[in-house]
Amino acid sequence: MRSAFPALAERLAGSGVPFRRDVPLGPLTWLGVGGAAPLLIEPRYLDDLDAALRAASALGVRLEVLGSGANLFIDDGILPFAVLRLVAPPFKRIEVLEARVRSGAGAVLETLVARVLASDLGGMEGLAGIPASVGGALVMNAGGRHAEISERVASVTVADAGGLRVLSRAACGFGYRHSSLHGVTVVSAEFDLVPGDGEALRRKAQEIRAAKRESQPLQDASAGCLFKNPPGQSAGRLIDLAGLKGAVQGRARVSPQHANFVVNLGGATADDIRCLIDRVRAEVRRVHGVDLELEVVRWP
Repeated sequence: MRSAFPALAERLAGSGVPFRRDVPLGPLTWLGVGGAAPLLIEPRYLDDLDAALRAASALGVRLEVLGSGANLFIDDGILPFAVLRLVAPPFKRIEVLEARVRSGAGAVLETLVARVLASDLGGMEGLAGIPASVGGALVMNAGGRHAEISERVASVTVADAGGLRVLSRAACGFGYRHSSLHGVTVVSAEFDLVPGDGEALRRKAQEIRAAKRESQPLQDASAGCLFKNPPGQSAGRLIDLAGLKGAVQGRARVSPQHANFVVNLGGATADDIRCLIDRVRAEVRRVHGVDLELEVVRWP
């Protein structure tokens, strides 16, 4: 597979698609650890994206999309796949069309929420304070106790080597921190919202953000909630009751503020994070008989 990267680079260069070689990805994630992408592809518009997807497919090169890097843990070393970033302006455009909003996958979710609230539209205030790109939020069906992004989805436009397709909400396979959007590149989405009392909606969003600041270590480098909540239970509470709140491995620590967060104390390695994840899982299994499932996406 690695032998295909030079061939892909040659095709991208021939098509004028912007890319970089051997790019460290740790600085592009909230956790701040991890290895490098052999190729980091940053298309400027849809034609670039189409050319990249077709070239990668023809050469059998796996592609993964890097959004805001908020819900991602990357192992050390060179990744066995190329990485796409949709950071050019066409992929970050947000349009408000009465009560329907269209957003590019590269837009920041908080920017979308703010734009919706500024338009006095309800339905996304419950997503306030969630660090994600819109595309990444859709793939993992981001949310919390107040809302999930899937609740307002009208359609999602995706791309692969066959071109663009528009998927209905039902076709996206949304579930708890899950969708069927893996294996395709989310390009944009449309959301159906409800006109409302703008001031009340903005106040609700501020209350949600304040509650997150109070209960979560937002000031620290982390990948957000590490594990999915088991049915009817709280992963953070299970970890806390297992005596692991504040546990340290190298320069990584289970947050003393919220036990479902692992934070980088500065200088943590991917191995520090991995060992702490394994330790937490093993101890929760021993104490509670519960197998915790990662919510954070792990590469490779």
